Amino acid sequence: MKLLGLITEYNPFHNGHYHHLNESKIISGASHSVAIMSGHFTQRGEPGLIDKWTRATMAVSCGVDLVLELPTIYACSSADFFARGSILLLQQLGCITDLCFGSESGTLNEIDKISDILANPSPLYHHQLKATLNRGSSYPAAQEAAVKAVLKDKSNQTESVIENVFNLPNNVLGIAYLKHLKIVNSSIHVHTIKRIGADYHDINTNNRISSASGIRHQIQITGEPDLINKNMPDSAHRIMLNGFNQGRGPVFMSDFEQVIITLLKRASQNDFLELPHVTEGIDNRMLSCRTSTSSIEDFIACVKNKRVPYSRIQRMLTHLLLGIRTPFAQQWYSEQKPPYARILAFNDRGRDIIRLCKKTSSIPLINKPAHFKPDNQRIKELLALDYRAGRLYGNALQNNQFRNSDPDLIMSPVYISQDKHRLL
Repeated sequence: MKLLGLITEYNPFHNGHYHHLNESKIISGASHSVAIMSGHFTQRGEPGLIDKWTRATMAVSCGVDLVLELPTIYACSSADFFARGSILLLQQLGCITDLCFGSESGTLNEIDKISDILANPSPLYHHQLKATLNRGSSYPAAQEAAVKAVLKDKSNQTESVIENVFNLPNNVLGIAYLKHLKIVNSSIHVHTIKRIGADYHDINTNNRISSASGIRHQIQITGEPDLINKNMPDSAHRIMLNGFNQGRGPVFMSDFEQVIITLLKRASQNDFLELPHVTEGIDNRMLSCRTSTSSIEDFIACVKNKRVPYSRIQRMLTHLLLGIRTPFAQQWYSEQKPPYARILAFNDRGRDIIRLCKKTSSIPLINKPAHFKPDNQRIKELLALDYRAGRLYGNALQNNQFRNSDPDLIMSPVYISQDKHRLL
């Protein structure tokens, strides 16, 4: 069995994802596929458009065999920690043979070269990184400068081909995936496929292959999800609409606005300092901005500067909402590996993978959370964060089953048989 790993958010599953999935199967020659997917909150700090079980079902209906949830602590984090958690989870399954990700570059050459530098940083890299940060640059800009310095030292010239690599989000994630694969000396074979269609942040939905950002934006401003049917595979679109009709979405950051604004106004400076990645005087800006803003957008615009981008502040707000603090986050970012994998949806081939993982995986695959007994307090707290994210997300839904219960304790993985798949 040749097993393809995918690292995803599918927020929602669209034609670009469908293209990537099919091309990944071809380039890898894989017979089975596993997607590691963010849960109710995503890497940029946004809530999922629709609940995680529905998003996973959309993916399986379109050809993914098994969808596993990336724990919240990694899913709602920087690109590097998101990548670390995803790679370590795939690695611990013990049966993944290939990984394929989308990139703006479309080749591994420059991405691989940069990941080598980041996986084994030299004294020159650390010196240049620190010097550039001290001049007031953002971390991504300082990282790019440090990589260029190392390349120039090695080849006596800075290669122009890497000029825009750090400014393109799929490239950045690809570099991080390769970096962490190298750190753990993984044998997983890596492929990349060039991203086609709209750019990551493009909100235009006129083309068949639009960005997930554009699809979410279109649904939010029009309230008419039928309008984006051309941007999604038919089965994924029908499943999404059915989920909306059941009150399981759509959900946007604005649905948490009053709660977040309340938390901002009651927080002390020390509360801000305890949030992951609050550094460089950001706490002072947050204190100042909270008194003069009444919306999330205004608050982010007030705090944002060239060193602190929009997505980082949005993640801080989601960390505030979810109660994530630095000491807890840091132990999972730097010390621990994901200790479990939650099954969200699968088909018949996915069932084969689950059977195989029982023999090869060093971590348990959770089917029914009520039956999972964590080994220690740290794992209990990590699982509690996933449950808390589900409860808070459920509070933004119209579906009473989600609003009035602990959805992670009542929801089972979604199984799609081959016969049912033909009907979707």
